[in-house]
Amino acid sequence: MVKSEIDFSVVVPAYNEAERIPKTLRRLHEYLGANSFAYEILVVLDGPIDSTREVLREMLFGIPHLKVIDRPVNRGKGFTVKEGMLRAGGRIRLFTDADNSTDIAHFDTMKPFFDDGYDLVIASRSSKDTPDAEQAVFQTWYKRWTGRLGNLFVQILAVRGIWDTQCGFKAFRAEAAERIFS
Repeated sequence: MVKSEIDFSVVVPAYNEAERIPKTLRRLHEYLGANSFAYEILVVLDGPIDSTREVLREMLFGIPHLKVIDRPVNRGKGFTVKEGMLRAGGRIRLFTDADNSTDIAHFDTMKPFFDDGYDLVIASRSSKDTPDAEQAVFQTWYKRWTGRLGNLFVQILAVRGIWDTQCGFKAFRAEAAERIFS
């Protein structure tokens, strides 16, 4: 494996995000540009049918280190995250939702875990997982209930004791990302 010169990759899966993604990318650029590590922002398009491509084309000139993987066919969020994580070059790879529902500054809370040797750090918006957690971005009732039902299913079958498995803010060391997503 070739040693990466990129310290940090942020993967943003995007379907129809023309309205929301500019604010998110500006916020990522603001945060990452203020840090001293080498980074990339990788937006992985999942066959959008709105003007997301055009919006990103315009943003490429204003946001350094922004890369776009344009896939014309919609394959779903899981496939899109997988593709981005495997194509990312960072020693640490984080994926975050295009709606910025978890601000990139929360990575500051994750970083000490990587410094302590952890390979994977998962954010949570549930106070059942961590006392200070909160959901800062409002979600409609059906999204909340769908998330709760999905979490219940995941709890029963796979991951007991994790209350916010649906939080779209997870970071991995490169080696862990490559093992998990391949």
